[in-house]
Amino acid sequence: MNKEDLLIEIATLYYYDGLTQREIAKRFGISRSSVSRLLTEARNKGIVEIKVKQKIPLDYNLQKEITSRFSLKDVRILKSLGLDYKEMLKKLGTIAANYLKTILERVSIIGMSWGTAIYEVVNAFEVEFYQNIEVIQMIGGIGAENPDIDGTELARRLAEKVGGRYRYLHAPLIVENGDIKKAIMMEKNVKEALQKVKKADVAIVGIGSANPTVSSLVRAGYLNKKELNEIRKLGAVGDICARHFDINGNLCQIDLNERVIGIDIDVLKDINYVIGVAGGKVKASAILGVLRGGYINVLISDDKAINEVLKLNDIL
Repeated sequence: MNKEDLLIEIATLYYYDGLTQREIAKRFGISRSSVSRLLTEARNKGIVEIKVKQKIPLDYNLQKEITSRFSLKDVRILKSLGLDYKEMLKKLGTIAANYLKTILERVSIIGMSWGTAIYEVVNAFEVEFYQNIEVIQMIGGIGAENPDIDGTELARRLAEKVGGRYRYLHAPLIVENGDIKKAIMMEKNVKEALQKVKKADVAIVGIGSANPTVSSLVRAGYLNKKELNEIRKLGAVGDICARHFDINGNLCQIDLNERVIGIDIDVLKDINYVIGVAGGKVKASAILGVLRGGYINVLISDDKAINEVLKLNDIL
């Protein structure tokens, strides 16, 4: 056994299996102080990473109100407490990852969307192996410009963290016209992936905004600000799985929606857990549209977004 293997084995026995340093020393025929030094070395070499979990404050009153207003299965609302947008999104990722862990024992197929919020969910998810989980990319890829937030990379990384398999959707997210879409949708891999994702137990989705300052589709280069403003004039407030909808959750009658490769968002309504992750006041109208459309049944968000959602719901 080489030195690194020894460090891994001793660290596993101590941190995962709960053996004492004395018990490990006896097993390997070394002194307890030697075990202590080896554990320190494992930490210094990055074999062991120690994280201190901080309690994330939740707003239980808002959770109760938003759940009853929209008949949601579950809600987690972060008390943002002056966090900037980036830090808030990381907290939402941690909350969503922790929630996902509570249901994974009953899950065999996970459908993955894309975007910054979902990136934070995968980042926050701590490695824990489960039995027979397959993670499926359920919308096309955005390409190499934003690999970290692409569904292709996110599906692979989550599958590795749960010890499962992954399936790519070998297609772009948006194509030039409907004829190209029809041809791609007939391709064997695409058909099989989208048929299988219909059987998903869980879907994890971001909620995109039609506000140019936070639009993922603008950042990914699929739309420019002028094009997005034209879509907004037609009533779009946000998108889910790259399909744009209005404030009441109705899909907008726009050409862009007809050129998206991926799951039909009405299929989301048949999936047991559809976890929507989005935060910030700027996302409020998009979150409201998703809730009114019934596309998600679990919401992970923050107090600023949800207070604004409730105001909009009363006046629009």
